[in-house]
Amino acid sequence: MIKSSLPLLPDCIGTLEDALYEIAPNNWSLTVNSDDGHGKIEGFFNSIEVAKQAISDLESIWENTFDGEFQHEDFEEEDWTEAYKIHFKPWSHGTIHWVPEWEKESFPIPSGHHALYLDPGMAFGTGNHETTRLCLESMIGICESKQVKDCLDIGCGSGILSLSACLLGIEKVRAIDFDPDAIKVAKENAKRNSVEGDVDFQVQSVEELEGKEAFDLVVANIQADILMQNSLTLLRQTKSDGVLVLSGILEKEIDLVKAHFSDLLRTEGINFNCQNRVQGEWSSLQLNLSI
Repeated sequence: MIKSSLPLLPDCIGTLEDALYEIAPNNWSLTVNSDDGHGKIEGFFNSIEVAKQAISDLESIWENTFDGEFQHEDFEEEDWTEAYKIHFKPWSHGTIHWVPEWEKESFPIPSGHHALYLDPGMAFGTGNHETTRLCLESMIGICESKQVKDCLDIGCGSGILSLSACLLGIEKVRAIDFDPDAIKVAKENAKRNSVEGDVDFQVQSVEELEGKEAFDLVVANIQADILMQNSLTLLRQTKSDGVLVLSGILEKEIDLVKAHFSDLLRTEGINFNCQNRVQGEWSSLQLNLSI
């Protein structure tokens, strides 16, 4: 196993983080010093050749080149499989707490609050990324304002959104991801929270959805271009008085995504109102449909 690493200056970190999100899950990790804004990127690969190809692929997605040469060194594989844990920190919104499974015994949960214990492995979804937080905060607000009986989580990753739906009292939850490893991780997280029978996890892509079953709440945390390419499918998965939450959208893309879905809803003759939220460089779009 090879660890490839490179120090980073503050001015490149924002765009690099966006590029890494575009290819999540991946073998890269990015850390940033909150005091001076400097960072470090690390990747774990089977060989230097594979590492160099991954660097080239990342530069292509990033549309930029790294300033400096990566350092490559031998690394014990068992250390690599645990490395992601340093980037997952507990956080909360309202009375719900998302906690690393390995901190279950040490992290105090206040009386009357609820916790979801997660080990994301190499799947995307800890809640530490803005796109996931935007979805979770929207889901909580929606469940506080209306009755939500069923939910569809598209691109579920670690299962954080669908398992949170269970905590919010949603009775029927379905979750899909095209990555079999993500579904495996999500099922393991369901088991560690004793809700393994409460979510229907399936290996499936958004393109394979048939739209035959509609849900009160549909959440899709995937890239903006895929959201727009599958906009009609996403709409058909949502009940006529349901809510569609879209995330994975860069702030600079939100107007385009909003216009695309608004035009489609008007063409379909569906009444709606929309809200968008922003955290950092990321946005979400909440479409509230009405009869």
